[in-house]
Amino acid sequence: MFTFRNLPSNAGISGIALGAVALLFGLALSALADSPESLLPPFAGKGYEFTKTAKNDHHISGWLPVKWCDNSKWAAVNATYTKLPDSPDKDAAAVRIEIKNVDDGQFQLTTFDGNYEYKKGTKYVVSGWVRSERFTNLKVGAREEDEPHAFYDQIDVPTGAEWKRFKFVFTPAMDCVAWIMFVVKEAGTVDLAGITVVEEQ
Repeated sequence: MFTFRNLPSNAGISGIALGAVALLFGLALSALADSPESLLPPFAGKGYEFTKTAKNDHHISGWLPVKWCDNSKWAAVNATYTKLPDSPDKDAAAVRIEIKNVDDGQFQLTTFDGNYEYKKGTKYVVSGWVRSERFTNLKVGAREEDEPHAFYDQIDVPTGAEWKRFKFVFTPAMDCVAWIMFVVKEAGTVDLAGITVVEEQ
């Protein structure tokens, strides 16, 4: 906690300015300390390369952050994930997803690690960065675990030529098991970075 009671009376404007800077610095540190940790694995720098065969001899390959996974092998989708060097957040990973074609089903990105139990009436905020030079029909939502794998809630994510923040708020009407999932139903290219899920009071 910063205090200015011991500033000399002749400290003048420079002393007040220094005190204000110290106060702002202290508030910034406090805000960082109070930032909630993501309930899902970090969408960060560590990652892995993979290749998988999807339905009807389609192929999905590339790079993803550790514990994040493509969940499209059941669909007839060709897609490539590429790690990007220009993440809008220095502490977060950025990935370009090139969906070459969707012949049946849909493209899905998710993680099966981290939180999957969501509490009735609790506010969960999914956020991150998105970019796409041309519109891509990207959705994010919370999908149920069991058949018919319906979404409890989902939204369209607006995209643009520059990195922009997105936010999806999920407040379950009941206790549930769900997966946070990104979905695309047509060919296109979209970049994602710094995905987090936090519980807000």
